[in-house]
This record gives sequence, C-alpha cells and structure tokens, in this order.
Amino acid sequence: NIIQVLPGSQGRSYVRRQLETPLWFLMAATAGVLLIACANVAGLMIARASGRQKEIAVRLALGAGRWRIVRQLLVESVLLAVMGSACGIVLAIWTMRGLLAMVPPESVDLHLSTTPDLRVLLFTAVVSCFTGVLFGLAPALQSSRPDLAPTLKDSAGSVVGGGSPVRLRKALVAAQVTLSLLLLIGAGLFLRSLSNLKNLGPGFVTSRLIGFNVDPSLNGYDVERNKTFYRRLTDDLKALPGVQAVGLASVRILEENEWDSSVTVEGYNVRPADSPEPYMNSISPGYFAAMGVPIVEGRDFTTQDTARILHGEQRSKDKPNTVPTVVMINEKFAHKFFGGADPIGRHVGFGSDPGTKTDMEVIGVVKDIKYTSLRDDIPVQMFVPYLANDRVDDLTVYVRTSAEPSQIFPLLRARVHDLDPNLPVYSMRTMDEQVSNSLLIERLVSGLATVFGGLATLLAGIGLYGVMAYTVERR
Repeated sequence: NIIQVLPGSQGRSYVRRQLETPLWFLMAATAGVLLIACANVAGLMIARASGRQKEIAVRLALGAGRWRIVRQLLVESVLLAVMGSACGIVLAIWTMRGLLAMVPPESVDLHLSTTPDLRVLLFTAVVSCFTGVLFGLAPALQSSRPDLAPTLKDSAGSVVGGGSPVRLRKALVAAQVTLSLLLLIGAGLFLRSLSNLKNLGPGFVTSRLIGFNVDPSLNGYDVERNKTFYRRLTDDLKALPGVQAVGLASVRILEENEWDSSVTVEGYNVRPADSPEPYMNSISPGYFAAMGVPIVEGRDFTTQDTARILHGEQRSKDKPNTVPTVVMINEKFAHKFFGGADPIGRHVGFGSDPGTKTDMEVIGVVKDIKYTSLRDDIPVQMFVPYLANDRVDDLTVYVRTSAEPSQIFPLLRARVHDLDPNLPVYSMRTMDEQVSNSLLIERLVSGLATVFGGLATLLAGIGLYGVMAYTVERR
C-alpha cells in the first residue's frame, strides 16, 4: 500500500492546487499594473510640484520648514491613492460579477466570491497608504528644495534645459513601457497556450457528441433494476432518428474526475516506485463507437461480458465484490506493461498484494484519449464492462448524432421520461461545451492577463503623453 503525507494546515483542496500558480501570476500582473499606475501618479506629482515651485519657494522664504511642506505633499499623495483605491474596489466588484458570468453553472466547485471581505479591504488600505507614501516621497523631496532666488525671479532656464524633474519623469515612463511590455508578453504566452490546448484536443472528435446524466437509484432502483433500465434506455436512444451510437460510462471524462485502482499485471515485475495504478472507467458496449475512439486491436465489450462473483474469498479493500472476466486497455497501458508483446489474451487482476490473482483477460486495445482534462497528460487507462460492476448508478450517457445537438436534446429527455417520468435528466451538454468548460481556468487567466496587459499599455501611453505634453508646455 502507498501512503501519501500531505500538509493539513489548510485542508486538502484540489481547487487550491489547481489555481495556485495562475493566481500567483495574476498577483504579479496586478503588482505590475499597480507599479505603472504609481509611476504615473509620481510623474503627475512631479509635474504638479514643478508648477507649484514658486508657491513652495515663497513658503520657504517666509520661514516654513521643509519637512512641513513634505508632509503636506505626502498627505495629498496618500489622499489621491485612497480615493483611487475606493473607486478601484467598486470597479473590481462590477468587473468580477461580469467575469463570473463567463463561468458555466456546472463549475460550482470553484466557489468564487465577488464580495471583498475584511482581509481584502485591509490589504487594499495598507497597499494604498504604502504606495501613496512611497511614490509621493520622491516628488515631495524634489519639489521642497528649489533654488529660491531664480525661482522667485520666475527664471525658467533650468526647465528649458530639462532638469532633474524631467529626467525623473522620463525614467518613470521608460519603466512603465518596460513593465507593460512584460505583461503583454505574458498575456501572449497564455493565449498561445490556450490555443495549443484547443488544437491538441482530447483525442477524439467532439462535434455532435452529447452527454447527460441520469441516476435511477434516486427513484429506489437496485443494482439489477438499474442495469435493466440502462439497457432499455440504450436501445430506445439508438432507435431515435439521427442517433448514430450510444454509450455509457461511470466516469464523465474531461471533468477533473478520476477513478484509479491498483492492479497486478501478468508477467510485469513491479518496481518499488512504479506500482500499476491505471485510471479506470466502467463502460457499456458501444461506448467507444459513441466517443469516436477506434479499437486498434481486439474487440469491444458485449452484453455477455459480465463478471464472476467472489464467494468466501479474502478480499482486499480495493477489490470489488465481483470481478470482471474481461477488460480493455489503452495503448499507453499496453506499451508500458506489455512492451512490444501482444496484449490480447494477457491477464490482469485487481490489487497489488503478493499472490493477487490475474484472472481478467485483456480483450481489446483502444486509442489513447484524455481523461481528466485537456491540460493533463494521457494516463494509463483500463476499462471494465458496466454490467460487471456492483454499483451501476449515475451513469453518463453519450450520444453521437448526425443532426444538430439542439434538435436532439428534447428527444433524449422525452425517451428518459417515457421510461420513468420521475427520473431527472441533468448536466446535458455537448462535448464541445465540455471541452470549453475543461479550459475554464486557462480562459479566465488568459482573459485577465490580456486585460492587465492592455491596461498597462494604456497607462504607459498616458504616462508617455503626460511627460511629452509637460515638456512641450514648459518649453
């Protein structure tokens, strides 16, 4: 047996692990936009302080202390930052609501909230005050030490030549352009990755493929009655006009779900760090025809492929109550555990304990396809007939059609209603929609990265315009 030790201080959250890296990137992008905005504000404060040089010189000549003037300018800078943060919080709430509208209703596991809590508000307040002081300090120090005599005489010779304020503003604009370019490059990389994932595909044709779920156990069906219901449903759906193939599966693919089990492979010497644990799926005859996945060797399941029942045998916890007599595997399973040998007729068994019986015969090899999501590698997979499973409920029904899916949706619901009007049909959508849902995180991150890159470029453009307009006006 394998024991995994994980830190438990924050619980065990798959969503946290999935979102951790994209959120760190978005935080870095946010920091980049914040730096560009602060550089813009610093440039604005420098220009404003340059325009107030005579006022500041008069105050210094009348006896005002330099640090008193610096404190006044810092208060103005912090007040500007706080007002901007308040507007930003309101805009963020509106923006997040629009962003969540892009999330499909089925993605309830994300548990995204658009309401800022106390921690968010405190973090925003601290960052606003810190940036207000940090980026307001340099302009305040610069403007609080003018050359009194030339300034009071309205001398502008130093301004025409450029001076340190203009050089500082040009340096800030250069930094803004650099950061905006980095954000645009990051957004481009995310968009290219999203395009590559879409072009890669799941390994089968997704067009005109419909999936939906139905669970007869919700209406009190037992195992045998469930199997009878699914057999009747499969036959009725095949008789519909426009339906080309129908298949059932216990695990809906490309939904971040997985079922794995340790197995023993006939003739394979297990290495300590390489225990065979293929991803499993319980499927019906015709499943691969419905999915459009070719069988490269051997045959498909039939309704005669059931199971033998274990009577009085000592079973480990990963062995089912019944054992299928036959299984199917994917190409990756065959290459990994059988090498170049013919896998048809070889045997595997549930469990990894020494002496585990390998009494399930491999009857077919199918083409490799994705399992959990498009972003994950194709795993080692093994398939068992659903009629050999002790638990037959909440199966996903896949229907391949020649007509438009929107025309088939009401017919599918009607067929289920005819068999049992009390059974709900849920999660009905096309495989194209499922593929899009599978790339939800990538679409959100790419969209936000593009927005941040565009916003950074706009701010850099505003900063460049500001420094040029200021220089021309002073000259």
